[in-house]
Amino acid sequence: MLGRIPAGALAATVLMLAACGSGSTATPQPAPVAQVGGTAITQAAFETRLQSTLSAIHQGGAPAGDATMESQVRARVLRGLILDTVIAQEAAAFGVAASDAEVQSEIDRDAQTVGGASALQSQLASAGGSMAQLKDEIRSTLNEQRVEDHFAQQRAGEVEQQLGAGAGFEATAKQWSDDTGSSGKGGDLGALSADELKTYDSAFAAAVAGLTPGQYTTIPVHDAGGYDIVMVYAASAASHSVRHILVSAPVPYTVTNRPAWFTAALFSTVAQYCQQNQIHVYVSDAGANPCTGAPTFSPAA
Repeated sequence: MLGRIPAGALAATVLMLAACGSGSTATPQPAPVAQVGGTAITQAAFETRLQSTLSAIHQGGAPAGDATMESQVRARVLRGLILDTVIAQEAAAFGVAASDAEVQSEIDRDAQTVGGASALQSQLASAGGSMAQLKDEIRSTLNEQRVEDHFAQQRAGEVEQQLGAGAGFEATAKQWSDDTGSSGKGGDLGALSADELKTYDSAFAAAVAGLTPGQYTTIPVHDAGGYDIVMVYAASAASHSVRHILVSAPVPYTVTNRPAWFTAALFSTVAQYCQQNQIHVYVSDAGANPCTGAPTFSPAA
């Protein structure tokens, strides 16, 4: 279950004590815009995401200078940062947080694709973005993908336990499967020929080939869509008739395809943070504080 709250203030205390004993005058740092557990959301991080979001909106045709719209964007950006901070803390708790080296590796890959670092910076600038914005986006996406994958594995394990306890495959697929195209049919993919199976992920196809009618995979198959429990209910020389239960954890991952069960888990975690008074918002836009009402998060911009 999501909800570990990191303690977190030791490093800040050490730095404060060091500054007090140095005899030098430190440059005052801007106050954070919010605090989530032991993590401060800095003004710089907020401005980076706010400016890239506003640039995208204005390039899409929205007029500049709309105070109401900009206030709403500010609130949405801060809510997104709060949620991403919660996710980052979960990723750290599970030991899967994106490192600086991994973020840089993704940037290097992007740069190579477009013809070099200078070309990437020019492309970002023309879209109203920046290198800081790209790093923010990459880190947030990697963290969310990994946390979602962690819980998808747990969810698939729960499905296997239910099947092992005697639950019917079709009924379980209707309740649990994230494949909207087949879940309503009890996970039925129909009769798949050898050529059709070649169009599926190789791990999925191998699982089908290894099953006899009536069998299902008792360990979830990790494929491009996530974690699959695969069942063969009939077979002939020409085809295999297959049902499956998919717990979504796709690669590549996009937050706009966030599974409903994962969204619910994130909201539940935010509610726990609020109950423990672990979220504080220091800017005037009260609409940005998720603890003042029901969570209304949208996927990050």
